[in-house]
Amino acid sequence: MNNSPLISVVLPTYNVAQYLRQCLESVAAQTYRNIEVIIVIDGATDGSYEIAKEFCKTDDRFSVYWQENQGSGPARNAGLAHCRGELVMFVDPDDWIEPELIEKLYEAQREGDYDLTASRRNFVTCDLNGHIIRTHRQHYADESIEGQQEVRMAYMRMLEMGVVNNPTQKLYKLALIRTRHIDFPPLRRSQDVAFNYRYYHHIRSLRTISYSGYNYRMVLQHASKTPPHYGEIIRRLYTDCQTMYAEWGIPFPEQEMCNFFFRSRLYPHLQKAATQGWNIAELVEDAIVWHITKTANPKPWYLKVTRNLILSHSYMPLKWFLRFIRFFKNKVLRASRVQGELR
Repeated sequence: MNNSPLISVVLPTYNVAQYLRQCLESVAAQTYRNIEVIIVIDGATDGSYEIAKEFCKTDDRFSVYWQENQGSGPARNAGLAHCRGELVMFVDPDDWIEPELIEKLYEAQREGDYDLTASRRNFVTCDLNGHIIRTHRQHYADESIEGQQEVRMAYMRMLEMGVVNNPTQKLYKLALIRTRHIDFPPLRRSQDVAFNYRYYHHIRSLRTISYSGYNYRMVLQHASKTPPHYGEIIRRLYTDCQTMYAEWGIPFPEQEMCNFFFRSRLYPHLQKAATQGWNIAELVEDAIVWHITKTANPKPWYLKVTRNLILSHSYMPLKWFLRFIRFFKNKVLRASRVQGELR
């Protein structure tokens, strides 16, 4: 790889000191060596900045910058401003990556000079002490899509597959990001979805690979950080997708889109709302959210029950049902950990 291009790795960091060193070490150990790693400390107060500064002394490919807390989106934007690479990828500081991830992505990207190259991630459930309870490995099929119309026709499928949801385990072209002025909006959640459809709007080719080397840490009993006003974000994302399809001149896949938003955006937020005592009625009776719920046709039984309770305005039973599902899920995960320790 003597003529290999520089690849920038952007790492937004906020209060993950207990995981940060593992993440940094996994990036430093990449078999693809021509990288620069830009760590943006987003107002962390737990010693993450000190850990990052010390690590930068051991590897001159790493650099660290500080900003007041603004959220992961603005932190990634700040990282992009410092990038010098031809390609860029994002890594979250509480995750870690396998040594060959960047090399595998680059090998696939250079075969067709693809605008977007993506792999799937492994879901690793851990307890509060960092012990791994279970690992769920998933893989995409090796697939190439070329031509702007073909890529756009595949957007809904890519969204359902998870290709264009989060910004990690992917290679983006930095020149495309800069010439099209693509950035992460200042949202506290789902800014990664918005970044990806902003980027996807301009691409003409993409590649998925079957290799999966990104380990996404899921901490048992850690609540999501979804803000109370997440309904506003759902509304914005949904209407942005409608606008994008209109600009493409492609019929909007309303049924599939509502299924996706109900399953992956609304339902997780409802679970958080039920445990935090937020106003569920105010959320679901928003015109766009209600439309999504009414149009959705979910398959899993717990989603069907959730949808039916919403449409019948049975908000108190809904709250208790969602709490029960969360309790049951945590109980299963704890049982999995005990079984693992007994083995």
